[in-house]
Amino acid sequence: MGEGTGMETAASAGPGKSARGYLIGVPFAAAWILSAMSWLGICSDGCEETHLYTLFGFPVSALGVGYFTLCGFAFLTRNRFRFSGFLIPVLLSGALGSEFVLVWIQKYVIGRWCPLCVGIAFSVAAACALIALERWPGVAIRIRGGERNLVMKRLAGKTALVLFAFLAGMGMTVTGLSKPDALAAGLSMQSLTFGNVESSSEVYILTDWFCPACRAAEPEILKGARKAMQQAKVIFVDYPVHPETYNFIPSNLSFIVRETAKYLQIREAMASLARKTKEPTPEDVQAAVSPLGVKYFMLNYADVLAGMQQFTNLVKKFKVPGTPSVVVVDSRTGKTKTLYGITEITSENIMKTLAEVSGK
Repeated sequence: MGEGTGMETAASAGPGKSARGYLIGVPFAAAWILSAMSWLGICSDGCEETHLYTLFGFPVSALGVGYFTLCGFAFLTRNRFRFSGFLIPVLLSGALGSEFVLVWIQKYVIGRWCPLCVGIAFSVAAACALIALERWPGVAIRIRGGERNLVMKRLAGKTALVLFAFLAGMGMTVTGLSKPDALAAGLSMQSLTFGNVESSSEVYILTDWFCPACRAAEPEILKGARKAMQQAKVIFVDYPVHPETYNFIPSNLSFIVRETAKYLQIREAMASLARKTKEPTPEDVQAAVSPLGVKYFMLNYADVLAGMQQFTNLVKKFKVPGTPSVVVVDSRTGKTKTLYGITEITSENIMKTLAEVSGK
């Protein structure tokens, strides 16, 4: 390359360098493919909360597809255009800074790993390493050739540029990254609420479909819920202590939204189904509720994701000790009280706590 950019391309690096340079295309392609898969929602349940994040209002995965398309174009044209060769390490450094923030979010905020996102981060890191390995021999040759001072000055300048791009990627991601309220784009809070929706009192019932204590407390929970609905909002929250509960959340959310009038009866039928199978099929669910004259309709992915996120937020908000738990809140008085376990959760205690918290 000329003096203007000071960045060698594969074509200028000598025999064999070009062939080795093509290996850099592998992590580029991998990053693009994984971003596309993430954008299409092809991932495990570890990706669910990650997909809620946006960067300056745009889906992170969609921006990733566009960004790595630009990286791929620069890679394919780097032997024809000087600027492309200059652009590759800058783009990769910015992507590495952004991925550093996204990985940190998964580790310390979400608490779960998205396999696709981790794969993208690894691909970017691998591309950076391959770029460095490709360029280093040319730099070493020029140093040995008596150009040490000139090369070191240029290397310092390039290092500063790469570091700036890395920090810029981090800064832009930290500034623009946000997680919209899942319910704003999916289920409304009102669609998850039973009882007196105008009341300032709220009763949150947090259970797990496979928790033995929850099963034992369920009759009292249902009795208390029926009474509480006369004067308060009642929200049933799936708290998946046992992983099998995740298999029941989609159908339970569907019934909460679509079958308000019969939900308590449906809940009893679903509890019976949970005693028979840990992995219910849509046919199993339909067979369980058919005697009630109910038809099961599967919710779309966005609504299920929104409901699950809302459940997670409520569990974190109330810091419940486990399942079963009943949290009674009143927005007018500002009081909150939690009942926990079979001994505390009775229909009588639920109503007493409701009266205590609401001041009535």
